[in-house]
Amino acid sequence: MKSNSLIYALIAAVAVVSAFCPRLQAEEDRPRTEHVLDFLKEKMPETLNLLERVRTEEEEDGYGKVLEKAGKFLMEYLEIKHEGGAEEAEAFLKEERGRVRMEALVEAWHEADDETKKGAIKGEIAGMIGAPIDRDLEHGRHELKSLVEEVEKFEAELADTEENRETIIAEELAVILSTKAEGEREREKEAEGARGKTNGEASEFSITQSWSQEKNFRRPYWVHVPARDEAAKPEPLPVLIVLHGNGGNAREVRSMVLRRYPEIAKRFITVFPEGYRESWNIVSERSKADDRGFIEATIRELARRDDVREEEFTIMGISNGAALVNQIAIETKLPHIRNYITAVSPLNGCQHDGKNFKAMGDDNDYREVAKPLAGKRLLNISGTEDPLVPYAGGPSKAIPAKDGKLSFVAAEESIYLWAKQMGYEGEKLTGPSQTKGKIGIFSYLDGDVVHFKANEHAHNAMQALSEDSLLDFLVDRKGK
Repeated sequence: MKSNSLIYALIAAVAVVSAFCPRLQAEEDRPRTEHVLDFLKEKMPETLNLLERVRTEEEEDGYGKVLEKAGKFLMEYLEIKHEGGAEEAEAFLKEERGRVRMEALVEAWHEADDETKKGAIKGEIAGMIGAPIDRDLEHGRHELKSLVEEVEKFEAELADTEENRETIIAEELAVILSTKAEGEREREKEAEGARGKTNGEASEFSITQSWSQEKNFRRPYWVHVPARDEAAKPEPLPVLIVLHGNGGNAREVRSMVLRRYPEIAKRFITVFPEGYRESWNIVSERSKADDRGFIEATIRELARRDDVREEEFTIMGISNGAALVNQIAIETKLPHIRNYITAVSPLNGCQHDGKNFKAMGDDNDYREVAKPLAGKRLLNISGTEDPLVPYAGGPSKAIPAKDGKLSFVAAEESIYLWAKQMGYEGEKLTGPSQTKGKIGIFSYLDGDVVHFKANEHAHNAMQALSEDSLLDFLVDRKGK
């Protein structure tokens, strides 16, 4: 029969691959007729029904055309499944089933001679047309809700700035209009450091360094000690060092931290070093200074103070500052640092080459394999829409490197590499451990190594790091 010859032609066409086996088959293992029909029964019932109808009506030409069309579709389905995976193939299949169903319904509507039946078929067709419209509407409502939330957040930040306008102006004036002689200021700083003064003010200190760009250069950092009753002999406090981003400065980041994180400012001594030429020396930045040496010297100075817990230091950096935090975590041997926090900068491709962590080297060559100290705690937050530091890894669109643009490790891979370095022996997380609003939290080692995936945030993901979330990480929950 003509129909049998068409069926065998279809079998020959699809013999290169089976719907039930991903590998190529030998000539003698080609699927039989029932295999093809079983596939249609499982995946394309509408097409199988059409085949049965054509067979019943003995329309050989129509039967052959349906088989030929099914064969082409089956080949396309299997190719998509092989190249793109099962999920993509199923989406393709779903779309085709909908198209076939629509054709069948239209034909049934034309053939129906009962108005009630016609109305039912028309309603089903309308439902199929409306389904994608409803999905688009739902997606649009979700997008609108997200935009409203962003506007509300922006309005809240504006209101906060407006509320604190006079305080910000007063801080800026105090810095700009200071007229004390340099010698007097130095004597005050030395006296304050000696007695561990706790007056709630920020005091300036410095570390002197020399490098290729400068000789005997005074590098400043500011120390803010929360106001406390000295007569009560208060307990020493932990220290939070915050590093600004590229183009920023210590004054700006100090104002932001004290305003956005007031509870932390009451419970920590906060420290704000300033990068040379508003940058930190990572890969190809303007600064060529020894920034790790600068921060380590600052930590050693602070650890000698009476009001400091000498092994309770946290270093937090933003963007270029976060890159320096990563480099310090990779290279330092200081025992004082317990926590590292990086905002919008996971490991870059120079700091980890896919196999090993790398020390920076004297000429920023990143050739020497490094072994970071274990037992440390790390938190990273990165934005999924960041155009400068791509969340999924790869080269930046703007950040320079010696041979082009600086490449980054994917944010989720970066935190996994750190977790393994800190003693984690399990598999990499494929999804968040928990979700809070737009933040997906990837937690390793009982919260000692954590990544915050800031969905719908760009290079401003630091804004999504609330004070409660930061305190949850900083506060000692396990009695260590």
